[in-house]
Amino acid sequence: MAAASAPPPSERQPSDGPDAPREVLQGTVELVTFHSKETLYSVLKIQPEKGYEDPDPFSGDLFGARVAAVGLLPDAMEGLRLRLLGHWSTSRKHGRQFEFESAAILPPGDTEGLVRYLSSRAFPGVGEVLARRIVQQLGERTLERIRDEPDALAGVSGLRPHVRAELVERVRSELAAHRSRAFLHGLGLGPRQVEAVLAKHGADCEALLRENPYRLSSGIAGIGFQIADRAALRLGMAKDSMERARAGLVFAQAEAESNGHTCLPREELLRQAERLLRGEMPAANLERGLDELVAGRELVQDTDARFGARLVYSPMLHGCESALARNLARQVGTDGGRARPLATAAELADAERRLEIELHPLQRDAVFGLLSSRVALLTGGPGVGKTTIVRLVVQLAEGAGAKVALASPTGRAAKRLAEATGREAKTIHRLLGYDPIAQGFTHDDKKPLAFDLVVIDELSMLDVLLAHQLVKAIGPDARVVFVGDPDQLPSVMAGSVLADLLASERIPTWRLTRIYRQDAHSLIVENAHRILQGELPVLPERGAAQSDFYMFPVEDEAAAADRVVEVVTERIPQRFGMAWLDDVQVLAPMYRGECGVDNLNERLRAVGDHRGESVGASGREFAGGFGRAAREIELRGRTWRVGDRVIQTRNDYERLVFNGDMGRVSRIATETDGLFVQFPEQEVLYEPEDLSDLQLAFAITVHRSQGGEFPAVVIPLVPQHYMMLQRHLLYTAITRAKKLVVLVGSQRALKMAVDNAEQRLRESALCDRLRALLRANGSAATR
Repeated sequence: MAAASAPPPSERQPSDGPDAPREVLQGTVELVTFHSKETLYSVLKIQPEKGYEDPDPFSGDLFGARVAAVGLLPDAMEGLRLRLLGHWSTSRKHGRQFEFESAAILPPGDTEGLVRYLSSRAFPGVGEVLARRIVQQLGERTLERIRDEPDALAGVSGLRPHVRAELVERVRSELAAHRSRAFLHGLGLGPRQVEAVLAKHGADCEALLRENPYRLSSGIAGIGFQIADRAALRLGMAKDSMERARAGLVFAQAEAESNGHTCLPREELLRQAERLLRGEMPAANLERGLDELVAGRELVQDTDARFGARLVYSPMLHGCESALARNLARQVGTDGGRARPLATAAELADAERRLEIELHPLQRDAVFGLLSSRVALLTGGPGVGKTTIVRLVVQLAEGAGAKVALASPTGRAAKRLAEATGREAKTIHRLLGYDPIAQGFTHDDKKPLAFDLVVIDELSMLDVLLAHQLVKAIGPDARVVFVGDPDQLPSVMAGSVLADLLASERIPTWRLTRIYRQDAHSLIVENAHRILQGELPVLPERGAAQSDFYMFPVEDEAAAADRVVEVVTERIPQRFGMAWLDDVQVLAPMYRGECGVDNLNERLRAVGDHRGESVGASGREFAGGFGRAAREIELRGRTWRVGDRVIQTRNDYERLVFNGDMGRVSRIATETDGLFVQFPEQEVLYEPEDLSDLQLAFAITVHRSQGGEFPAVVIPLVPQHYMMLQRHLLYTAITRAKKLVVLVGSQRALKMAVDNAEQRLRESALCDRLRALLRANGSAATR
């Protein structure tokens, strides 16, 4: 066993924390014991170079001075020469090892290193014999000569032309990637972040990022503005530079959009940019930077029609909001949106008899109003009869010869609408005919929808971008009815379309407030309305007949998580006969914590795995079930199993799956290291790079549940989620349930949610634009 000397003192670096100083290990990878392509975690055997041996003289293995090293490494291959920064550790379980925090790939240090490197799996078709011939011919600068003088390989015996061409390309790519990795590590990025940047911007990205370091925060998960800003400063950008000021302003605007705002007042945008830049930017530079962005059309400044405030938009949202207001005003016209009635009183009475219902006069007024308007709103909470009215409107319109289309923002909401009306209903994207090749919709103002009446449900979910695309595709002679609940949470993306249309008081509107549902004594319906009024829900008394609304009082968060799992997997199936994997949905306010989405997903999946329960969707049994025999795959640091309930988290126009769509993992694509998900309308293949768009969905956030309806809903309420305990969030969660609601948590948390009526208002000028346009058209306000 070779004696070891401590690494040179110059190699020691101060630690960021209270631990011992970080040290450097430099050497060649002799053996890759373990490597995960998804997590990048690697266990290596390293042959240290002289001066970098383990300082413990009793370390090493049976093969000499080789040492174990563990950490994150993108390309773990025998023959790599590495410079690792980390610290030595000793444990009873793993023994002596070097735990590295960062790794830099170095060029091979000698001839044997070059041979080992060229014959590695990084260069297919080049074995050890051929690699040795190449090194003998090109010498110590073999890699540089392959990159810069590819013709130098022409005389190497046995090197076929196609192998030579691929070798040149791969050497160039590898050298560029090694250089870029070192550059990115020097900017403070971690291994996963480095690989994400290389995937986005290519192996030779250094010049691109030196030109504009803020590209780091553009569309790369896990890299926000602060990381990009620190990188810019490390590259020498002055704290008060105009480039930094403009970047802070653009990111502040994008951050506002991600929080639901379509615009920000100029003064607020300047404040938010100052916050992002940590108060290091002079106010004059921010003012000047904003003026430059507006002059260059990177941002748009407009004046509020009512208050005269200067509002700042991205060009896209400014165009969408302005066009949406114009198209809605066109639809309303100068007569308040009135149109020829599509039915008579006798025809409505006949429809009531066929459906065996009797409308209240207010409901009857709403039916006639909707059938007599070019554009109209129908609003109300649960149990007030919106579905009945929509069904009648559709029947009567079709009876008058009108061609009717039904649509909702999400697939789940469209499915509910189809079940309620007995008619086909589509997502708005499918209705408009999204073309992934052209990356646009088939139907627009030049090719409007071929329908006489379009009914749009769940309007609260509709953001300003999709609303614009929809309304401009409504033909000049067509009618549109919007249906929604203004007390639901607003859309995930920017805009508050339903709230803005109601506030404008320019769209004919029928508000339903009286509960007509036959099960008006349902506690779900009663408690939803109580919560909106700021009153605590009514709970059934112990020993009372079976109810549809319960609460299990639990004070401790960990105990509440245990009770959620018990209620979902045992109590509800036993008492109500529901299949928990198909019928029960957990809706949590937040992702973190014992009662958060992430923890509950893992715990619920573990229950199904332990029991070996089969996961069926719409009567279908997935191959392998949901037990130990189920096929699974580790991708992107997560394990996916056949039968997993999953949810799509962003709009994917190429696959035609959209934010909020839920499905099941149906099979593993072993040939591509991917997986298939069965959605209600199609089966979709997800490659590893697509999996950031999927999440487990045994538990989901309340926001993600919008537009959905589930037989039973279980809602954890704990004080630890205080930031998200809000009246409208609780109301939205409760109204997702068709048959059963179970609250699990503390009375204190429940009261916090009911008492907190604050809703963060979204910045938008749609309401004021609509008012101004309709005043100009001479249209009077409607009810």
